[in-house]
Amino acid sequence: MTDVLPRHGLLIGGAEVMTAEWMDVTDPSTGRAFAQVGAATVTDVDHAVGAARAALGAWRATPPLERAQAIARFARALDEEAPQIAELIHREEGKPLGEAQMEVARACEVVHHFAGEAERLTHTMLPAGSGGRGSEIRPDGIGVVAAITPWNFPVALVIWKLAPALAAGCCVIVKPAQEAPLAARAVCEVANRSGLPAGVVSCVTGDGPTLGEALSTHPGIDKVAFTGSRRVAELIAAWASPRLKALSLELGGHGPLVVLDDADLDVAVDVAISQGYANAGQACYSVNRVFIPRSLASDFLERFRRRMEQVVLGPLATDRGVVRHHELIADAQAHGATIEGGDLIEGARFAPALITNAGPGTRVVEDEPFTPIVTVLAYDDLAAAIAEANRPDYGLVGYVCGADLRRTQDVAHAIECGTVVINGWRVVVPYAPYAGWRGSGIGCELGRPGLEAFIRWQHVRTLA
Repeated sequence: MTDVLPRHGLLIGGAEVMTAEWMDVTDPSTGRAFAQVGAATVTDVDHAVGAARAALGAWRATPPLERAQAIARFARALDEEAPQIAELIHREEGKPLGEAQMEVARACEVVHHFAGEAERLTHTMLPAGSGGRGSEIRPDGIGVVAAITPWNFPVALVIWKLAPALAAGCCVIVKPAQEAPLAARAVCEVANRSGLPAGVVSCVTGDGPTLGEALSTHPGIDKVAFTGSRRVAELIAAWASPRLKALSLELGGHGPLVVLDDADLDVAVDVAISQGYANAGQACYSVNRVFIPRSLASDFLERFRRRMEQVVLGPLATDRGVVRHHELIADAQAHGATIEGGDLIEGARFAPALITNAGPGTRVVEDEPFTPIVTVLAYDDLAAAIAEANRPDYGLVGYVCGADLRRTQDVAHAIECGTVVINGWRVVVPYAPYAGWRGSGIGCELGRPGLEAFIRWQHVRTLA
């Protein structure tokens, strides 16, 4: 007898909408389906956009203080549901439960922060020049936003778009990754249950390319906020550009860690291990390349190997990731690099990998791995190491370890990344922008700039 899997419909206009077709949600630890989500059609997208546009006028016009109170209620409701949502992440993505709980906790912090930011959305009155009575500068929500998000941080990367968009007065349609849709859908369900007006937050699940194109080309969508691969971002930009839609694109990184000759090596190892293998390497902020002075390389590697032996990883979340991991290891071997670890343990679970003696042209040096691989590169000249750190066309998150504050800051400023962390590994805070430079994206999320990314400005000049 075949088990009947629980089904979770679309969320449109504050109600659950069942679909004709369904998609399985699979546990990567077992390879077995444990739930199904609705497979939305282009018609469902049109209904979601219609519900959002119907709600937009009233939500935009809601006074900032009232909007802040509504978002704060959502934040408190999300706090209460955090354990259950973390369990969903653990189940559908394979992320270790502790990491999933941390993801949800920090996402809740973001919602609380933007509830406060909504209160601080103020109009500005400027004095008139000659012949006028004054100027009013007012922020206005950009409109209906399509939030297209990946599977690796299925809650955080929804919240980074949803919370500031709500604070700005926008309505949002969330399209989560088909590989891990349940936690993102649960966030949208909490938003609706918390009392946000019907249509302000909707969620459509299903085939990524079909829904991505439908949302990006729909005339009722004013902005597309996307996190994912550069290849998909180029498609979204092409779909959106004829309609001149606003875009925010966060496209991953190839994180360098530059260790200086006066660095505390235990700190440097902690950064490399913590950020290199977090979420089994499936993080856009990962440390992928460690640049270490040649004189310190032996000592650093000895400490790194001891720590690496203690690392226990969750499974890779997709079959694509498993294939990519094998390909990257094989490519490094073919280029004469030295590989330690990286072996398949069971299912989709791998041991962490360390690669040394790799050079330009090796894929792990050129491209974001997105699997649990850290490459260590010895250097003799700091300027050359910084140049190599900046050479690949990425610029999301970089790291520096060193004792001299002025010197570490000078190196941080020279690293072409939107975020650079000195002597530590906590990357994201709600009140500071998270931006991709160069091939890592357009625009930013979080902080005041992340709020203004969902705002259009109006100048009302009174002349008489």
